[in-house]
Amino acid sequence: MHDTGNQLTGECLLGIPFNSTAHLDLTTDSIVSQQKSATTIETTIDNEPGYRTSVNSYTRLNKGVLQPISYALGDSTISTRSQRLESSSMINVSTTTDSNTGCYTVCFSTTTAIVPTASTTTAIVPTASTTMAIVPTASTTTAIVPTATTTFTDSCNDSIEILQGDTCISKNILQMSAVNALRNATANTNATADALSLYFNSIASPSALSDSQYVLSPDDIDSYVDRLKNVNLMRNTKASFILAQDISQFANIQRVGATFTRGIGGAGVGIPNGIDTFSSIATAAALLESKSLSDVKSFSMLIIDSPNTYRNIDNSTKRNLVSSVIVAAVQRDIASSNAVNISLYFQVLPEYKPSGFPEYFCSFYDTTYQKWNDFGCTHPTHNESLDRYECNCNHTTTFALVWSPKLCQCNTSEVLLPNCTCITKPEGQEWAVEVLKNTTNSTVIADALSVYISAVAKTNETVNQNNLLTVDQIDYYVNNMTNVNVSKNNIDSILLAKQPDQGNNEMILGASFLTGSGGEIISTLNVSNVTHSYLSAAAIVSDKSLIGATSLNILIIDKPTTYENVSTSTEQRVASSVIVVGIQRGDPTAVRFAVSLYFQVLPDFEPKVPADYFCSFYDTSNHIWNDSGCTKPIFKNSLNRYECSCNHTTTFALIWLPKVPLTRYLNSQDIASLVFQSISICCFIAVIIHAIVIRFRDPIMSLQTNDLPPLMSCAVTMILFIFFIALAMTTYTKTSSEDQTSCFLSSIVLMFFVYFFIIFMFCIKTSVAYFNYLRFVCLFPQPSYRRLFVMILISFFISIIWVSVAAGLNSNPSYNITQLYPYKFCWFTRGVIYYFLTIPAGVFLLINTIVFIRVALCIINHARQATSPHQLYKRMKQCVIILLLSSATQGIGWLFGPFLTFINSEVGNILGWFFVIFNGLEGLWVILLYIVIRSLRMDKQRYRKFAEQITTSTEQVSHKYGKYFEGDKEYEDIVT
Repeated sequence: MHDTGNQLTGECLLGIPFNSTAHLDLTTDSIVSQQKSATTIETTIDNEPGYRTSVNSYTRLNKGVLQPISYALGDSTISTRSQRLESSSMINVSTTTDSNTGCYTVCFSTTTAIVPTASTTTAIVPTASTTMAIVPTASTTTAIVPTATTTFTDSCNDSIEILQGDTCISKNILQMSAVNALRNATANTNATADALSLYFNSIASPSALSDSQYVLSPDDIDSYVDRLKNVNLMRNTKASFILAQDISQFANIQRVGATFTRGIGGAGVGIPNGIDTFSSIATAAALLESKSLSDVKSFSMLIIDSPNTYRNIDNSTKRNLVSSVIVAAVQRDIASSNAVNISLYFQVLPEYKPSGFPEYFCSFYDTTYQKWNDFGCTHPTHNESLDRYECNCNHTTTFALVWSPKLCQCNTSEVLLPNCTCITKPEGQEWAVEVLKNTTNSTVIADALSVYISAVAKTNETVNQNNLLTVDQIDYYVNNMTNVNVSKNNIDSILLAKQPDQGNNEMILGASFLTGSGGEIISTLNVSNVTHSYLSAAAIVSDKSLIGATSLNILIIDKPTTYENVSTSTEQRVASSVIVVGIQRGDPTAVRFAVSLYFQVLPDFEPKVPADYFCSFYDTSNHIWNDSGCTKPIFKNSLNRYECSCNHTTTFALIWLPKVPLTRYLNSQDIASLVFQSISICCFIAVIIHAIVIRFRDPIMSLQTNDLPPLMSCAVTMILFIFFIALAMTTYTKTSSEDQTSCFLSSIVLMFFVYFFIIFMFCIKTSVAYFNYLRFVCLFPQPSYRRLFVMILISFFISIIWVSVAAGLNSNPSYNITQLYPYKFCWFTRGVIYYFLTIPAGVFLLINTIVFIRVALCIINHARQATSPHQLYKRMKQCVIILLLSSATQGIGWLFGPFLTFINSEVGNILGWFFVIFNGLEGLWVILLYIVIRSLRMDKQRYRKFAEQITTSTEQVSHKYGKYFEGDKEYEDIVT
């Protein structure tokens, strides 16, 4: 015999009385005891129906030391599966008496040979101290050869099957069978214990049956454990341990209960009087105080190793299971209100181990309110030497160790360190800077950065300039966090450094922050919800930009007080949270980068004067905020934020500059636009007047109906210019202040007239272009002017419908369709102008461009192949070319307009002049077109006069020769 000397000194193994031989058959739960003076015990224990197994997983060595089987036998001596052998087997045991404590001791030899037998009773005869032999008592004699190793061949898949006899049976089937047996009201205590043990063995694997009707509730399990009364039994597997004992046999026991060790199994435990400590390294244990059991007749206990079915039973609190589950019950003959004191011991299971700073509670499951409750239980204390938590409760039920996030809170003048301690903000700033200077560990960098930002944020104290990080340094630390999967989130900032591809179709895209609440990681699973919710700041990287990325690093600083004066420009001011974006790539191949940014103007940084906002990055070379590579921010009124995008990574913020005061004076572009449009109108009026004068002076040379279609598109454009000037003048004279953004009624009416004639102008120009395509490209048959008028009529109705849709949507203010641009005009908002103007103008311009190319190629081809010039056809070609050029310049001019909403001011000024000039060219096209049409009319009249002269001359010659013929005929008659 030998002593490991480290386990449970003075504690007794339960189940076999002192100085007796016990034959315990758990199938029938019969215990036969007979007094015996010798120290040899014949023991047969069947742990589950159809199996023979070793005695309890704990066994007693000399001097009352309780030792697990694996320690006594060693891994090379015996192999078990859930404390079961594949066939009926016995292990030699012997007992000794501890005269000091009055307890027996069960001992195992160090070398054992195990041979299966055909009978259910085995005689165990000890041999030498180091070698034992097992001799079967059945009629068939089996030779036993001592050996140091016994091997069992597993033929079942342990994850989904259990060996029953010689058959592997599915755990799902066994689980259903066990539940059905438990729900059988006529089942006795033995059958209940067997079914309970089988149930927990069958659901121990994650692949167990998920059908809820075959999953027992905590209340059900409580009732089944309480049903184990007036009986002495044990059920022991690697998944659970069940113990039921009569209390009368423990006269000299101070505490009695059960213990369980993962991978080994459970055992009953009794601590004699005078022993105050329980020093077992167990996964879970429960000991009842004998003094509180005076009116108790029996008790029963269940310890569940991996209580997966208990993990999600509490949805009302933030407490989470972290240990094995212990179910304890006592049985009395009469009702009593006496408290039952129970000591509980829990180790934190590795698979349930919490992250962060947990706070542990010794709790019972309240079946009434379906939540974990620590009423009647002491706060657990941590035993560092045994790495377990210990507590006491004054009742029996279902117990477990649970945890919730520890509330580490500091006052406003303090900052929280990673170890959940509070120090002053200056001390925290100094600590963070010192840590950052002396570490390259990404996790430590994340902790220190988070502390630093909290230390310098919202403080009334002067920031220590010696411990102040520059923008470059913060950018460097964020970008150089690699090979880590970390996120730090508090009310001052959110910092993440994660691999974008998280598996299961989840891709990390960015982060968001809401003042007063904290941050949130944005992934493909929640990106749509986040972008449509209220937030202070957010950064979302496009999924294509993350191709080949190994780490996405983002820092959002809620109140960036240290960034207020980082720009050398005295006018640039931060208006929002600051976002730092970095990305690590394993593949050096360049990938086009795009990040969408969302900013709210923070109340503390809101400008007190009218301001213009810019989406900018911090240029570390020039120490200024720069908007290169970023779009102009668009204000989203419904969510009260600005949105933009950038094509690079660095430190971003929403910057404001004092707005250039608006005056009632028109700028050069406004004046030029009005002048050019007025000139165009005057040109068109001059054309009309000249046409009328010609009609009265020389009706033959006046324009005919067939000459008018080319001028119709110009006429619509002139009407458009008239309404546009009216809109501009109305807005200019009636704007009450530069902050006015709502259009007044007259401006809205004029705006939709302008919009109607814009669409109508494009439709007519396209119709005329298509008509000329049929005329010059298709040739035969020549299109009739009736077809052109039909197309113009269709264009009118298309324009009406289009404008009606826009007006209908504008009737709902939440759509934010129109807005007033003070002293300019009432027009579409930047967010919708693409749908109402850019797309239609682009479509019409594309059609006209295609027609222009086809017609131009046809005209060029005809010019090359023509044998002689034809003046009429030449004029017609000139007319068509002018019409097409007019359409092209009009389309390009209006197409430039929407780009002015997001490009910088310098480029916008250039495009603005293009818009003014291209629209102003309409007057030139009117004059040229009229000249060509007049020339065409004059050519026709010239050809007509020439034709008449030829006809007259031909008739005169014919008349002269006709008279000569008649005279000759008369002369011939006379001669005849």
